[in-house]
Amino acid sequence: DGAGLEREARRLLADPRARAQLGEFALQWLGAEAVATADKRADLFPDFDPPTRAALARETRAFAAHVVFDGGHTLGELLTADYTILDPVAARFYGVAAPTDPAGKVAYADGRRAGVFGHASVLASHAHSDQTSPIRRGLFVRRNLLCQALPPPPAFAGGVPEVDPDATTRERFEQHTTNAVCRGCHRFIDGLGFGLEQFDPVGRWRTLDGGRPIDATGELRDVERLGVGTSMPYATVPELAALVAASDAAEA
Repeated sequence: DGAGLEREARRLLADPRARAQLGEFALQWLGAEAVATADKRADLFPDFDPPTRAALARETRAFAAHVVFDGGHTLGELLTADYTILDPVAARFYGVAAPTDPAGKVAYADGRRAGVFGHASVLASHAHSDQTSPIRRGLFVRRNLLCQALPPPPAFAGGVPEVDPDATTRERFEQHTTNAVCRGCHRFIDGLGFGLEQFDPVGRWRTLDGGRPIDATGELRDVERLGVGTSMPYATVPELAALVAASDAAEA
């Protein structure tokens, strides 16, 4: 019964091994275990080496375990927290000072990141080797965080548009929303992925794409259930994270 399930769950969580297991679960849930093997062009990202990849995976494991065991114990904190947990290797990758807090807690002082939305392990895992992927990142939000399924693309769907040094990623992917066949699904995907465009293929912050300022505004359509016709605009990653965290779909 419910009381028995709760008793056993609490017994398992009290085991010293639970913290590590919870961190590993979070890494898998987010699809971020791929950070260890994700193909990235070494000429573009020479310092995205194995030690750095391992440190970024540790960040996500440690952050999830901290929220569940030491923090607010909520999904909302996992998605919207204004801090993360770093070791010196991960701190160097992000370009911040090594943490002085014994737990490795570092605040997001610039308001650019929020919870796991700001983790490079997540962002790099859902991107291509030489460019970002608003499609992969948008699908990540839909599938992993909102638990919503989208049909597979049709056989005649186009591939990834070629990199154009004179165009932004947003411009190159506009074909998805102008094509009536593609728009059926991409209206639920692209508006999420474009909001993460200020993070490059390995999850670092950037301000330019194709030599021009990045438009990272987005639109979260039908957050609770696809096809109901709702729309919520957002302008920053923390705003997007807050919308997802407040939804019943994410809590479910």
